[in-house]
Amino acid sequence: MPRDIRITDDRQRDARVAFESTKRPPARRLAAPGGGRVSYNTFIKVPEGKDYRSLKSASGNSDDALAAALVAGDPELDLETVGRRVGPVDRVWVKADGSVLYTGRVMLVVTGPDGGETERKDFIDVEKTVDEDTALPWSGRLFPVDEVVRRFALTRRLQLRHSDGLTWEFLHALSQKLEESKRMLLVGSGARAAKPLIFQRNGSPYRGFLSGRTDGDAYLLSLHLSNLELKRPGAKVVSEGRDPKVES
Repeated sequence: MPRDIRITDDRQRDARVAFESTKRPPARRLAAPGGGRVSYNTFIKVPEGKDYRSLKSASGNSDDALAAALVAGDPELDLETVGRRVGPVDRVWVKADGSVLYTGRVMLVVTGPDGGETERKDFIDVEKTVDEDTALPWSGRLFPVDEVVRRFALTRRLQLRHSDGLTWEFLHALSQKLEESKRMLLVGSGARAAKPLIFQRNGSPYRGFLSGRTDGDAYLLSLHLSNLELKRPGAKVVSEGRDPKVES
């Protein structure tokens, strides 16, 4: 379902337009060898009390004792339960000892490049920065297309659409400008477009890059989103002017 967004052009005019995710091709259908439909089902793999941790605890936390118990009596098997099909279920969180967790504390865990934890703190709600009432400013920062696709991982694409004749003219002119310059416009939030784009509360922060194409009266204006910058191993960022550059 399309949502609204306000954007600004190079003449400092802003307009409320619609945006939506681009349509994906239909998913492939899996078929059985005979051509029949494939259905997905959930089966019980390990019933409660029969997992490795529980069995080891019952054997005195000794792997040797557990191995002997497995050979002697197959305590891990529950032929009445394993393999049964289950219907609708609720997902629950469990503690380290396997008991159900009824209340929890949400934490923000920061990890380093090596995967190790570097910081742990209380999670703070982050409000969205993109809404239909606040116009995203014109940043004026235009990047060559080949630089953007090599420097950033573009993970999502949103298509901007007009709602009337005036917004058609607005978006068509903006698409034509970007097409003629053969560049993409950096899009951000905040007074100077320096803040990331966050489309929902506690959502992922993105850099936005606007690209446009035209064909007569038709246009295609796309907002490409990236939350990952590609760098060479061992590269360092050198601040030079307004645009940080990467050196190896």
